[in-house]
Amino acid sequence: MTNATQLRYYVHMHTQEEILAVWRSHTVRLTKTRTALAQLFAEARAPLSVPDIVRVLCLGGREVNKTTVYRELERMQNIGIIASVHLGDRRQYYELALNDHHHHLVCVRCERVEDIAVDEKNLLAQEARVSCEKNFTSVRHALEFFGVCKMCHSVTT
Repeated sequence: MTNATQLRYYVHMHTQEEILAVWRSHTVRLTKTRTALAQLFAEARAPLSVPDIVRVLCLGGREVNKTTVYRELERMQNIGIIASVHLGDRRQYYELALNDHHHHLVCVRCERVEDIAVDEKNLLAQEARVSCEKNFTSVRHALEFFGVCKMCHSVTT
Protein backbone atom coordinates (compact mmCIF):
# COMPACT_ATOMS: atom_id res chain seq x y z
CA MET A 1 0.00 0.00 0.00
CA THR A 2 1.05 3.55 -0.53
CA ASN A 3 1.71 5.76 2.47
CA ALA A 4 -1.64 7.45 1.88
CA THR A 5 -3.47 4.15 2.21
CA GLN A 6 -1.50 2.42 4.94
CA LEU A 7 -4.49 2.49 7.20
CA ARG A 8 -4.80 0.36 10.29
CA TYR A 9 -8.28 -1.02 10.02
CA TYR A 10 -10.21 -3.19 12.45
CA VAL A 11 -13.28 -5.15 11.29
CA HIS A 12 -14.79 -8.60 11.57
CA MET A 13 -13.05 -10.36 8.73
CA HIS A 14 -14.59 -12.92 6.42
CA THR A 15 -12.66 -15.80 4.96
CA GLN A 16 -11.88 -16.22 1.30
CA GLU A 17 -14.21 -19.21 1.22
CA GLU A 18 -17.12 -17.14 2.57
CA ILE A 19 -16.56 -14.57 -0.17
CA LEU A 20 -16.31 -17.28 -2.83
CA ALA A 21 -19.58 -18.75 -1.54
CA VAL A 22 -21.28 -15.43 -2.27
CA TRP A 23 -19.86 -15.52 -5.82
CA ARG A 24 -21.14 -19.09 -6.23
CA SER A 25 -24.60 -18.19 -4.93
CA HIS A 26 -24.88 -15.78 -7.88
CA THR A 27 -23.80 -18.54 -10.28
CA VAL A 28 -20.71 -16.60 -11.24
CA ARG A 29 -17.79 -18.57 -12.63
CA LEU A 30 -14.84 -18.51 -10.24
CA THR A 31 -11.94 -17.29 -12.35
CA LYS A 32 -8.40 -16.99 -11.05
CA THR A 33 -8.81 -13.22 -10.82
CA ARG A 34 -12.05 -13.48 -8.83
CA THR A 35 -10.47 -16.00 -6.50
CA ALA A 36 -7.44 -13.73 -6.04
CA LEU A 37 -9.72 -10.75 -5.30
CA ALA A 38 -11.64 -12.81 -2.74
CA GLN A 39 -8.37 -13.68 -1.02
CA LEU A 40 -7.18 -10.07 -1.16
CA PHE A 41 -10.35 -8.70 0.46
CA ALA A 42 -10.41 -11.50 3.02
CA GLU A 43 -6.88 -10.57 4.10
CA ALA A 44 -7.21 -6.78 3.71
CA ARG A 45 -6.64 -4.79 6.86
CA ALA A 46 -7.54 -1.53 5.15
CA PRO A 47 -9.87 -0.22 2.47
CA LEU A 48 -8.10 -0.68 -0.87
CA SER A 49 -7.77 1.58 -3.91
CA VAL A 50 -7.51 0.20 -7.45
CA PRO A 51 -3.75 0.94 -7.65
CA ASP A 52 -3.33 -0.91 -4.34
CA ILE A 53 -5.29 -3.88 -5.66
CA VAL A 54 -3.37 -4.09 -8.94
CA ARG A 55 -0.03 -3.79 -7.13
CA VAL A 56 -0.85 -6.44 -4.51
CA LEU A 57 -2.15 -8.87 -7.12
CA CYS A 58 0.95 -8.34 -9.27
CA LEU A 59 3.24 -8.86 -6.26
CA GLY A 60 1.38 -12.11 -5.66
CA GLY A 61 2.17 -13.27 -9.18
CA ARG A 62 -1.26 -12.45 -10.64
CA GLU A 63 -0.88 -10.11 -13.62
CA VAL A 64 -4.10 -8.12 -14.11
CA ASN A 65 -4.88 -4.87 -15.84
CA LYS A 66 -6.83 -1.99 -14.34
CA THR A 67 -9.78 -2.46 -16.69
CA THR A 68 -10.28 -6.03 -15.47
CA VAL A 69 -9.99 -4.92 -11.85
CA TYR A 70 -12.55 -2.14 -12.32
CA ARG A 71 -14.94 -4.56 -14.06
CA GLU A 72 -14.61 -7.16 -11.29
CA LEU A 73 -14.98 -4.54 -8.54
CA GLU A 74 -18.18 -3.35 -10.19
CA ARG A 75 -19.48 -6.93 -10.23
CA MET A 76 -18.49 -7.40 -6.60
CA GLN A 77 -20.34 -4.18 -5.69
CA ASN A 78 -23.44 -5.21 -7.62
CA ILE A 79 -23.52 -8.57 -5.84
CA GLY A 80 -22.95 -6.88 -2.47
CA ILE A 81 -19.53 -8.32 -1.64
CA ILE A 82 -17.76 -4.96 -1.47
CA ALA A 83 -18.70 -1.32 -1.06
CA SER A 84 -16.90 1.84 -2.06
CA VAL A 85 -15.63 4.18 0.65
CA HIS A 86 -14.41 7.76 0.42
CA LEU A 87 -11.90 8.66 3.10
CA GLY A 88 -11.27 12.33 2.47
CA ASP A 89 -8.92 12.22 -0.46
CA ARG A 90 -9.88 11.99 -4.12
CA ARG A 91 -9.38 8.24 -4.34
CA GLN A 92 -12.11 5.68 -4.12
CA TYR A 93 -11.46 2.79 -1.77
CA TYR A 94 -13.18 -0.57 -1.48
CA GLU A 95 -13.92 -2.72 1.55
CA LEU A 96 -15.95 -5.81 2.29
CA ALA A 97 -19.66 -5.05 2.44
CA LEU A 98 -20.40 -8.44 3.96
CA ASN A 99 -19.65 -6.97 7.37
CA ASP A 100 -22.36 -5.16 9.29
CA HIS A 101 -23.15 -1.63 8.13
CA HIS A 102 -20.73 0.70 9.85
CA HIS A 103 -19.14 4.12 9.70
CA HIS A 104 -15.57 5.30 10.19
CA LEU A 105 -13.32 7.45 12.31
CA VAL A 106 -10.33 8.58 10.22
CA CYS A 107 -7.25 10.06 11.82
CA VAL A 108 -5.92 12.91 9.68
CA ARG A 109 -2.39 12.42 11.06
CA CYS A 110 -1.65 8.70 10.98
CA GLU A 111 -4.55 7.75 8.65
CA ARG A 112 -5.77 5.09 11.06
CA VAL A 113 -9.34 4.05 10.23
CA GLU A 114 -11.60 2.62 12.89
CA ASP A 115 -15.09 1.24 12.42
CA ILE A 116 -17.72 2.72 14.67
CA ALA A 117 -21.31 1.83 15.40
CA VAL A 118 -23.78 4.67 15.11
CA ASP A 119 -27.40 4.66 16.24
CA GLU A 120 -28.63 3.73 12.79
CA LYS A 121 -32.29 4.18 13.77
CA ASN A 122 -31.73 7.88 14.55
CA LEU A 123 -29.54 8.34 11.50
CA LEU A 124 -32.16 6.78 9.21
CA ALA A 125 -34.86 8.96 10.78
CA GLN A 126 -32.76 12.06 10.04
CA GLU A 127 -32.14 10.80 6.51
CA ALA A 128 -35.90 10.29 5.98
CA ARG A 129 -36.69 13.76 7.39
CA VAL A 130 -34.16 15.48 5.13
CA SER A 131 -35.27 13.43 2.12
CA CYS A 132 -38.87 14.47 2.70
CA GLU A 133 -38.04 18.15 3.28
CA LYS A 134 -35.79 18.36 0.21
CA ASN A 135 -37.84 16.01 -2.00
CA PHE A 136 -34.73 13.86 -2.32
CA THR A 137 -34.62 10.10 -2.74
CA SER A 138 -31.69 8.72 -0.80
CA VAL A 139 -30.27 5.42 -2.05
CA ARG A 140 -27.41 5.01 0.44
CA HIS A 141 -25.38 6.93 2.97
CA ALA A 142 -21.87 7.03 4.35
CA LEU A 143 -20.59 8.73 7.45
CA GLU A 144 -16.95 9.38 8.23
CA PHE A 145 -15.59 11.49 11.07
CA PHE A 146 -12.17 13.06 10.46
CA GLY A 147 -10.01 14.09 13.38
CA VAL A 148 -7.03 13.12 15.51
CA CYS A 149 -6.96 9.69 17.15
CA LYS A 150 -6.10 9.08 20.79
CA MET A 151 -2.59 7.88 19.95
CA CYS A 152 -1.73 10.92 17.83
CA HIS A 153 -3.38 13.27 20.32
CA SER A 154 -1.28 11.90 23.19
CA VAL A 155 1.90 12.41 21.14
CA THR A 156 1.18 16.13 20.73
CA THR A 157 0.15 16.81 24.34
